Amino acid sequence: MTVTPVEHALQETMHRFESALLTPVVGGELQSWITGVREAAATFGLDWTRYLRSILHVQYDEITKVDPELLHQVDQMVEEDELLLEAYAKFHESLQELAARASKVASHESRLESTREELEKTGIDLVVRIKKQQAAAATWLCEAHYRDRGVAD
Repeated sequence: MTVTPVEHALQETMHRFESALLTPVVGGELQSWITGVREAAATFGLDWTRYLRSILHVQYDEITKVDPELLHQVDQMVEEDELLLEAYAKFHESLQELAARASKVASHESRLESTREELEKTGIDLVVRIKKQQAAAATWLCEAHYRDRGVAD
């Protein structure tokens, strides 16, 4: 299969988002880390929602047209998409809260380390869930087209 420009953009921005999250925070640079994560998350969010609409949801339609028996799996993936969108929104809220708190603690940013680590973990978990969703869609699309439905003798 050929990678579409939408898929390529998503992979690029997902990688930038992961890298921003995993970048160690140097003392006194928490605000810079937050800014980097915020910018990467915003671009990633745009590319991911575009991918959902133009690639994944199209694949879901194709799966159900080719093999209606897989409707349950498609319903589960649609449900997971909704949960992922909610998780992304919560991540963004947490990032905003961390930014607000970081602006108040100034030189005592080490007080926010556990909060920052939790945000990092939440972001990485979100990326892993999205990658898992991509793999599930690819698997069910392949299954719809190529699974053995038995002999029709």
